[in-house]
Amino acid sequence: MSGLPPIRPWGGDERSDRPEIELQGVRSEAEALGRWEVRAAQFRALELARQAFGLGARGSMLAVRHRGAIRGLMHLDVPFVDLEAHRAREDTFLAMAANDPLLRQIPLIYVLGAAHE
Repeated sequence: MSGLPPIRPWGGDERSDRPEIELQGVRSEAEALGRWEVRAAQFRALELARQAFGLGARGSMLAVRHRGAIRGLMHLDVPFVDLEAHRAREDTFLAMAANDPLLRQIPLIYVLGAAHE
C-alpha cells in the first residue's frame, strides 16, 4: 500500500462506502408552484400516452424545471408492436400533446421507450 487514503469520489469518511445524498429543498413559493405545474403536465401527458399507445403506457419525469421554455424531460415506456404501428401511435400522441392547452403552456420533451412485458 502506498499509504494514501482510498479515493472516494462521493466524499464521506473512511467508514463510508456509499455516496452521501443531499436533497435540495424548495427554495421559493414560485419554484414550488412551478414544480406542481410540471407535475400536472406529467399526468396529462401520461393520460394522452395511454390514449395513443394503450393502457400499458407508463411514465416518469427525468428532469423538472420550474421555469423556462422547456419545463421537463419525461420518459414514457409504451407498448411496442412494430415500427410502423409505433410511429403512427407516436404521431398521434405528439399531435394530441401539441393541441392540449395544458401541455402547450407547460412544454415537455418526451423520451419514448419500449415497455417491458
